Amino acid sequence: MFGMQAHTAQELAYIALNFLSKNILNIIGGAVILAAGWIIAKFFGKVLQFILLKNNADITITKFLVDVLRFIIVATALLIALGNFGITIAPFIAGLGAIGFGASFALQGPLSNYAAGATLIFTKPFKVGDILEVGGHVGEIVDMTLARTIMKTLDGTMIIIPNRKIIGEIMHNYSEFKRLDIKVGVAYSTDADKAIRLVKEAVASDKRVVSRPAPKIGISEFADSSVNIYARLWCAQADYWDLKFDTNKRIFDLFKANSIVIPFPRRDVRIIEKEL
Repeated sequence: MFGMQAHTAQELAYIALNFLSKNILNIIGGAVILAAGWIIAKFFGKVLQFILLKNNADITITKFLVDVLRFIIVATALLIALGNFGITIAPFIAGLGAIGFGASFALQGPLSNYAAGATLIFTKPFKVGDILEVGGHVGEIVDMTLARTIMKTLDGTMIIIPNRKIIGEIMHNYSEFKRLDIKVGVAYSTDADKAIRLVKEAVASDKRVVSRPAPKIGISEFADSSVNIYARLWCAQADYWDLKFDTNKRIFDLFKANSIVIPFPRRDVRIIEKEL
């Protein structure tokens, strides 16, 4: 038994050596073609990236086009290398097509990510660097490929979102400014004009509030226990929470200093006694 195994191993070694001796030049040539294709792909990818960015092209589309160019060059080099071994390319491509058709049913999820990524890249509802709210998450888009989008939230968490989870969702793009809404209630006995003036003062004193669009401040509703004053303003995404906290504190201090009452809900309870 061991003799048969040794004999088989010798035959396999002989076949391998014979194949290498006859095709050593083709193997070296194929390796050189693949290496050259890889180097050429990287070089022309950098050239294309430089040209596109110099002409202020969108960074997401730039990355997509560079990746496509590199893939085409490497794929071409691979086909040439296979031809160097005497492999006919046409049946090889047909076989890949058949395999791809069959695999498409098993890979509907991943393939749908690529299709969604292509849609996002060319319709451009957002780009790298934008502040986006989608699927309950808010953050900066730091990278985007055909398969997934990477978002960095305000607390620094990196979230990887499959592109098919983005298509069809409601998106809020805060690429320039984020809206900040502040509501405060005052007693019905309060001088409304004075309260509104104090809220405007609290807002206008902070340079982080952008002037365009201009802040909107006024009475928003008449609630059960208060007259609600509403302030809508805009700021940079990075300033959102600090501005919200600081503005609320200034409003509280100004109201307190000017005897503006912020009421709390009250209920009148009447007890009716019935004679037995």
